[in-house]
Amino acid sequence: MSLLSELSEQLPGRAHGPGATEYDAGRTVFAGVGEPDAVVRPHTVQEVAAAVGLAAAAGIPIAVRSGGHGLLPVYDGLIIDLAEFTSIEVDVGGLVSVGGGAHWGDVAAALAPHGLGISSGDTRDVGVGGLALGGGIGWLVRGQGLAIDALREVELVTASGEVLTVNDTTHPELFWALRGGGGNFGVATRFVFQASPVGDLVSAHVNFDRSDVPAVLRAWRDVMRAGPDELNSSLILMPPMGPEMPGGPQLAAALLGDEAQLRALLAPVLALASVAEVSIAPSTYGELLEDAPPGRPPFRFVGGNGFVPDLTDAALDAVAAAYARDVPTMVLLRALGGAFSRVAPDATAVAFRDAETLLIVNGVVPSDATDEHVAVVQAGSDAALAFTSGVYGNFATTYGDEVTAAMYPPATLERLRRVKAQLDPGNVFRLGHNITPAS
Repeated sequence: MSLLSELSEQLPGRAHGPGATEYDAGRTVFAGVGEPDAVVRPHTVQEVAAAVGLAAAAGIPIAVRSGGHGLLPVYDGLIIDLAEFTSIEVDVGGLVSVGGGAHWGDVAAALAPHGLGISSGDTRDVGVGGLALGGGIGWLVRGQGLAIDALREVELVTASGEVLTVNDTTHPELFWALRGGGGNFGVATRFVFQASPVGDLVSAHVNFDRSDVPAVLRAWRDVMRAGPDELNSSLILMPPMGPEMPGGPQLAAALLGDEAQLRALLAPVLALASVAEVSIAPSTYGELLEDAPPGRPPFRFVGGNGFVPDLTDAALDAVAAAYARDVPTMVLLRALGGAFSRVAPDATAVAFRDAETLLIVNGVVPSDATDEHVAVVQAGSDAALAFTSGVYGNFATTYGDEVTAAMYPPATLERLRRVKAQLDPGNVFRLGHNITPAS
């Protein structure tokens, strides 16, 4: 009997194969459309456990769809689509219970009437589950830390079909692993976060021409080094995309404060001769989140990301050189520090807490670019990424043991492998950035 037949027998109306609307919805993610053996859309935790048990017994790999923002279509295995797990409940103390299939935009909307927020991703439709299990670098990262730093509890269905309530008290080692170890340990059906006040937010958007990119980079770095934890910011270097889109640096900032304070903090940047446009206005946390692109663009990104422990002049020179090369190149720098860096490196599975900045460098090449061209572009991106000390898994677009090893220091990875051996010795949850069980 096929997996789909077994699932249909045990979970009538929940298992779907080719031709079904639920199958197409479940197999479609940001990066493309996969061809899994089956898609299950459970309504209860017990149904999740039943589906996991069947797949695990057959040795069939399991992937979890918790929003569809993923970068890896599934071509072999079972997809558990948590589209029905979208409940959001807020208690009087700011604890927020969130279903594993909810989207961060919906969480922000539910928290807004309470004046609360949880540092999340950059887009409204990114799923809570995938982002939170991978770390969660959001708009309030300097004031609140990562999304996992606000995490207090997880309801998890393990490879054995057991339903666990995981927190610092019940399963402390597993709770440690879930905070940055990704989807390696089971299906997270519910999260509990501690939200924080986010009233009096003000945001800024500053566009620059391309006349002096090195000066913009240095001024932004110096502003963020001197700024308080309440100041959060990203700097994006956009390549030219035609006469109507000449490209150039774009700064986005958010401050828990008022407009006068934000203008004062950004004064060295606003004084640059290359400033072309400035917009500063009150904002809500939900308004900081953007709409995600509709899907994979018709070109390839060649590069990567990493945590930069010290954004030196040499590092900024390498970033400027990567951006100035003939290949159109996108660069993103996200300021870290603050609350992010006050967490001990061994407190969660995201260990690179000394990072000053998250750096992403991607050359843009045609989809049919030759291997030789891709290699040359990758080398140019690597020159800037050489100043990084580790990879952020949620933004890593390639997979394999080498990538997983770059995501975690050796001691962290070995600790994760020991937890994996206890929870999933058969490595059923191996799709994605796989942590292999310790032998």
